[in-house]
Amino acid sequence: MPGDRVPLYTRLPEIYRIRDQTIREEQRLAKGPLQAYIEIFEAAFDAVHANIEALYDDLFIETAADWVIPYIGDLLGTSHLSGEPRTLRADVADTVALRRRKGTLGAIELLTYDLTGWGVRCVELRENLLWHQHLNHQRPDAGGRPPLGGPGVTLRMPVRGGSVTLRDPAILSFRGTPFDPFGYAPDVKPALQGAIHHNLPNLAIFLWRLQPYTVRLSEPATRAIQAIAAPPAGAAPFVVRFDAFQIDRAVQLFNVRRDTAARPTSREPVSLTLPDEAPGPIPPPRLTDDTPAGHPAAYVEVLSQLVGKEAPALQIFVPAAQFGGAVWQFRGANLCAWETGLGRPVADREIVIDPTIGRLAVGVSSQAEAQALRDALRLSFTYGAAGPVGAHPIPREPASSLFPDEQPEVREVRRSTSPNDLRDKLADLHTAAQAVVVEIKDSFVHDLDIGAVVGANAANLRLANSLVIRAAGDERPVVRLLRPLRFRPFDPARGDLGVRLEGLFITRHANFPDGEPLIARAAVDALEIVDCTLDPGRYRGRDGTPAGSALASLRLTEDHGFTTDAERLAFDQTPRIALRRSVAGPLRIDTSYNLTVEDSIIDAGRGVSDAPGNVFAVGGTTNAATTWGPPTEVAGATFFGRTRVRRMEGEGGIWVHALEVEDNQHGCIKFSYFAGVGDRLPQNHACVSGQEAFLRFVSEVFGDAAYGQLAHSTDFRVRERGPADDEMGAYGFLRQAHRWRNLQIRYREFMPLGVRPLLIPVT
Repeated sequence: MPGDRVPLYTRLPEIYRIRDQTIREEQRLAKGPLQAYIEIFEAAFDAVHANIEALYDDLFIETAADWVIPYIGDLLGTSHLSGEPRTLRADVADTVALRRRKGTLGAIELLTYDLTGWGVRCVELRENLLWHQHLNHQRPDAGGRPPLGGPGVTLRMPVRGGSVTLRDPAILSFRGTPFDPFGYAPDVKPALQGAIHHNLPNLAIFLWRLQPYTVRLSEPATRAIQAIAAPPAGAAPFVVRFDAFQIDRAVQLFNVRRDTAARPTSREPVSLTLPDEAPGPIPPPRLTDDTPAGHPAAYVEVLSQLVGKEAPALQIFVPAAQFGGAVWQFRGANLCAWETGLGRPVADREIVIDPTIGRLAVGVSSQAEAQALRDALRLSFTYGAAGPVGAHPIPREPASSLFPDEQPEVREVRRSTSPNDLRDKLADLHTAAQAVVVEIKDSFVHDLDIGAVVGANAANLRLANSLVIRAAGDERPVVRLLRPLRFRPFDPARGDLGVRLEGLFITRHANFPDGEPLIARAAVDALEIVDCTLDPGRYRGRDGTPAGSALASLRLTEDHGFTTDAERLAFDQTPRIALRRSVAGPLRIDTSYNLTVEDSIIDAGRGVSDAPGNVFAVGGTTNAATTWGPPTEVAGATFFGRTRVRRMEGEGGIWVHALEVEDNQHGCIKFSYFAGVGDRLPQNHACVSGQEAFLRFVSEVFGDAAYGQLAHSTDFRVRERGPADDEMGAYGFLRQAHRWRNLQIRYREFMPLGVRPLLIPVT
């Protein structure tokens, strides 16, 4: 490896190096003359070694460069595919194994996983066909409670004789799912992709496309104690209620994905033959103890301390002093209206979980225990999303990599250190001698009032050097603002300052001023918003209907916020505003800025079927209907609401409503979707209009797991004719269309004769 190479200078005999260092010290040189001479051709020597090592790496599919993958595939006789390099590498790596297992369900599952990375389960639908019993050879359920009464019958075995039990909601919840254990009459209608058709030649291939993300340790939002005046026998006198999400929002709890087998030497994914291995929403009936089909241990556990082991989807951390060694029971239930009471009382040491909206109710026996839970309970939970757009707990590069040419000052923030640790670490930015990186090392809620940092009258973060506020790797902190963020240089003539927000979920405190944006000033050379969620304001309520209204994320005025002529003249820059893989509410930005939107969603709360009115995703600050927003460049983005800008160019955009461009003589938009009503467009190429192409999203409401994901019923030109022959919009970088096409190609090669594959997205 390059890091293991020994420099040429250290290979010299020690006597020459001693003499060289002596000369350096005598003449007070930075380096000895021999060392300086050798370093001249050290770079060329390293390049030769790096090239030799790369040639060796290219011999193996695991380490080969991306461009080498098809050449290795040629040696195995595999047909060429295009798409994400990771999937192509896995396809070639498993070619021999797949050919050996050709025609088996295991091969189809492994092939599908290699080409998509999605969770997968294959079901031969002929196994779910009903048995028409002969009177001389009857096969009813034998003993026990049907349908699991027969000897050796498990959830994985379809029950095709006898009757369906109506007493076990956990069993009934599997009807119509990939784990359906019931028998069906043959379906003779033409087989359609995305639908289950029970018939002899049909092989259902169920796919989980949403990705689960785990918030490792957080503090639940709601922590309320409910005292039961006259609890019935066996019921707890106190119930402590929690919302899993860090702020008062619903979140659907997902199962963690289990892609690797328990055998440490195996690279193959676990075949998803059990309900508890699917990386999708947690089925509520599986969380109940007292049912034959319940299995809460696969999804939830209660701990008194962090342990280094494979964790389930939901971990509940309770104080050891009050609950050490306690035995808990679990129940899945609907807690949407818990304020009015539950249909079935909560027992002592019982945890009731509603995974659909992310709520928990815990029964305890005393006020002291209830208070201890309220103050100290912590959660680790898993939720789903279509991809890494917005704030998610994902791995990140070290802070030092953000400034390769200098060593930044890294300030670590932890809520456990102080409730105001973030505010304290933002102090004295105007005196910083180098760039400052403020890294939040947890996933808690951090309240921030910049008026308390710099004084209520100023309320601006004055920067002497560039500033980065970011989440640490695998963390998703919530920054709750009491007033808008405002950035400006300490010296307005300083022209190279930048601000970067990375991995943050930024939202409003209850005391946040009405009508104000989350970011109200960006008088810097560049403001980068990367992997962030700027709370758009409209979200999915717990009753399933949209709640709230769209609220501006940015409002940046023409004068950059300067109040004196001297400062306006000194600040002669055009700030660059960039959103990358982020979610934001409406952007109100004047023309003295440049805007870049890349793989992001701008949400003004208007869906495909909603009338746009005067609701703008991007526009000017004064009156968006009559003024113009900034010159904008797009590289894969989805806009819910009208867009009105000075100039527009780029590719891969979806404008759900009208796009109006003042200067439509310059710039070009490629491979994009336009609403087709009220547009004023520049030159465009290979684009489609809403008048001729059907557009539909799985969800248009922020907070849903499938938010912003294109539905399979969307016109194929939107799904497959975007940049690089893939889908348009914010998730085009995931190369979803390539995955679908690659599956169809490989199925023709590996599918057994006479078997018809049916691709059925579960999520």
